[in-house]
Amino acid sequence: MGIYKRLALASVLLSLLLLYVLKPDSKHHSEEAIANGALYLENQAEEAGLIGSLVSWGSNQLAEMTIQVKNYQSYGVFSTAEVYVGGIKRGDSFGCASKVWVLWEPLESETAED
Repeated sequence: MGIYKRLALASVLLSLLLLYVLKPDSKHHSEEAIANGALYLENQAEEAGLIGSLVSWGSNQLAEMTIQVKNYQSYGVFSTAEVYVGGIKRGDSFGCASKVWVLWEPLESETAED
């Protein structure tokens, strides 16, 4: 095996090892879901004409009380989980390389307007 093939193989293995080490755990999924939920609540409050630090604090508290992440699954280099709001499944989260993305399901009121 030539030197370039060895370097390529080593690079691939090192990349996979790095992705495995940086895979987010269930705590990261939960933190990202709560942050997304709080931001959504703040945006809804701003649309209703409410702004200020009290609204921000209330949004964070409400998100922390109602949003839960369950069914965390690890698949080597990435992870998934289900996001529940008030006990109802409202989306999924996907994590890879220390980053978590939350894929929210649309609300019935949002889909009815479209």
